Amino acid sequence: MAYSVEEEEGPKCSFSIYLAEGDSLAKQGEYEKAIKAYSIALEIQPEDKNCLVARSKCHLKLGDAEAALKDAESCLKDTNSFVKGLFQKAEALYAMGDFEFALVHYHRGNKLRPELNEFRLGIQKAREAIDNSIGNPHTVKLTSKGDLSYFYKYLDEKAGKKGKPATRKKPQPRAPFSSSVNNDKQTKSFIRR
Repeated sequence: MAYSVEEEEGPKCSFSIYLAEGDSLAKQGEYEKAIKAYSIALEIQPEDKNCLVARSKCHLKLGDAEAALKDAESCLKDTNSFVKGLFQKAEALYAMGDFEFALVHYHRGNKLRPELNEFRLGIQKAREAIDNSIGNPHTVKLTSKGDLSYFYKYLDEKAGKKGKPATRKKPQPRAPFSSSVNNDKQTKSFIRR
């Protein structure tokens, strides 16, 4: 082919030639060369959305999520209804670890094109990532053990007691609830509440 990625003099062929060459290189796994080909194509037609999405995919494959996000946002500059751009932006946000915003963009794409399976899978993986990052609230048990003097100091400073040591009552352990209450008045009192 007449195209050589090493050429530094600028575009010698048409936009479609460089785009096709970038697509071919990306399929072969040569993402750096594909990015160069897409970049030359974008010099000819800077606003081509499909080329920006393709270059964004290559950036993601190389692990450069910020550059991928930049290209995805560039193709969504004029309209937020470009489905490929929405998906690519969601993928870039997910790769950056910004799962909440990725979930938002997966939902936007799913609202526009509910028949596409990619958005449903994206919603599922973003939700799972959010759950995994914050943990299951049923398995988290908070305790007040350990050194809490820093927090007490902060509360005292906030209340205006600077310089005085924090004095707190230790919480009294509660008696476990017993199902057999001997006092009938107390039982009736609980029922009325």
